[in-house]
Amino acid sequence: MQIFNFLLLAGAVTALFLASVAWTRRHAPGAPALLAMQLSAAWWLTCYALPFARLWPDDAMFLRMRVIFPAVVAIAPLTLVFVLSYTRGTNRWPRSRLLALAIAPAVVLAAALSPLHGLCFGTWRGESTDSIFQMGPLFWVHSLYSYVLVAKSVLALVAAYDRGSRHVRRQTRILLGALIVPVICNVTFIAGVSPPDLDPTPIGLVASGILVSLAIFRRGLFDLVAVAREKIGSAVTDGFIVIDAQRRVVESNAALRRLFDIGPPVKPGRPLGEQLAELDEHVARLGNAPTTTEFVHGGARHLELRTFAICDDDGNTIGAVLIVRDVTEARTTSLALEQANAQLKAQLDTIRSMQAQLQEQVIRDPLTGLYNRLYLTDALARELTCSARTQGAFAVVMIDVDHFKTVNDVHGHALGDAMLRALGGLLRQQVRPTDSPCRYGGEEFVVIMRDVTLGLAIERIDELRVAFSALRFASNGVDVGRTFSAGVALFPQHGRDEATLLAAADAALYAAKAAGRNQVCAAAVTPWPENSSA
Repeated sequence: MQIFNFLLLAGAVTALFLASVAWTRRHAPGAPALLAMQLSAAWWLTCYALPFARLWPDDAMFLRMRVIFPAVVAIAPLTLVFVLSYTRGTNRWPRSRLLALAIAPAVVLAAALSPLHGLCFGTWRGESTDSIFQMGPLFWVHSLYSYVLVAKSVLALVAAYDRGSRHVRRQTRILLGALIVPVICNVTFIAGVSPPDLDPTPIGLVASGILVSLAIFRRGLFDLVAVAREKIGSAVTDGFIVIDAQRRVVESNAALRRLFDIGPPVKPGRPLGEQLAELDEHVARLGNAPTTTEFVHGGARHLELRTFAICDDDGNTIGAVLIVRDVTEARTTSLALEQANAQLKAQLDTIRSMQAQLQEQVIRDPLTGLYNRLYLTDALARELTCSARTQGAFAVVMIDVDHFKTVNDVHGHALGDAMLRALGGLLRQQVRPTDSPCRYGGEEFVVIMRDVTLGLAIERIDELRVAFSALRFASNGVDVGRTFSAGVALFPQHGRDEATLLAAADAALYAAKAAGRNQVCAAAVTPWPENSSA
């Protein structure tokens, strides 16, 4: 008997130690309830081990039962609170539910501590020091109530085991053992299987404490607790599933079911292809390498699949983690942004085109389509800078239509405009792409000819003069033709700045007119004529 009492006291010390551990981790789901459970167990074991027969020989057994009974009625409700807190991953309980659980134990305890204690303990058989008594009706009601709560706890642990990961399953197996062992011991006592003077329930509590210690220190209870899958689904929007090397399901969450529109839970141990054939096809195609891909599910939902290989210590692939995310909204937003960017780019291209057109209109003569005087000023400045740096040469040609005023006065401005357009067309057709023909004003034109000699420039312009003189324009049944005169100045022989070059070309033009018109003259060949009619 001394060994039995020593074992009970050791169990009480273990229970107090577990209560202190639960206190240090009191924020973990289930820890507060486990704290209360272990305190109740410690009280039960301590009271059972005390020598009541020596201290109070007259009422030893009756007094012991009344002292122990608060712990007896508390164990089952606290067990249910612990298990549900552990499996649901929260310590939050509505007060109404806690009060409902406490009503029956409170009534039984009140009866046990009152003159109505006979409803609980019934009548005694034998001497007062014997542990044999006839249970009263409230005792049986309390026992039935406790077994119902324990049964609910067992079912909750079984459900957690069924849906849990390997680590959580290890915890749950130990907790099931810690729950069932005291129940078996209590059933043997109530059923009369155990010796009538020995209640093995405290021994079951000692074994339960040892198993709970194993769950805490070997299986990480409170470090990694079972969390209901519904809670994971509400907290995690991404779906995940763990598969082994044979693509069998190991673990998954509720979010995965929502993403693939499937009702029943994905069952662990079953092949992935039997439950999620669409996902299995992508996994088979992608292999074990970490990768990310997108696919369309159900014709409308865009899903992103990321795969991560799970390897053992030797580097062998033993499974994979698949994470599935709904990227439909992001895809829609991205598509809208792409469309907006494309529209913006088109608008920018239109604006640039309009700017280019406006810029072209600013530097173009509307009648002839040639560059205007504004462009000529910039072009001459660029050519002067470039030629000075490269020591190259370029020609400035001044052209003026002979007797143009007579055309306007006799045949009208429409015919004059037609002649100017025709001359502009010839200039665009016959000059080189590197040359710049410009309308200087009225019937005067200027051509910048790059990388030419004086002789080549005169030759080209003279060909243009011949072509223009061959043109005929109808006016009231009469064919009208005109010629032009031109003067050519060369950089740097005839000038090193814009004003000098234009003046030299203009002087050569007037020299050509003075020499009889319809010809091309070089600069500084003929003196500047003081009087000459156009």
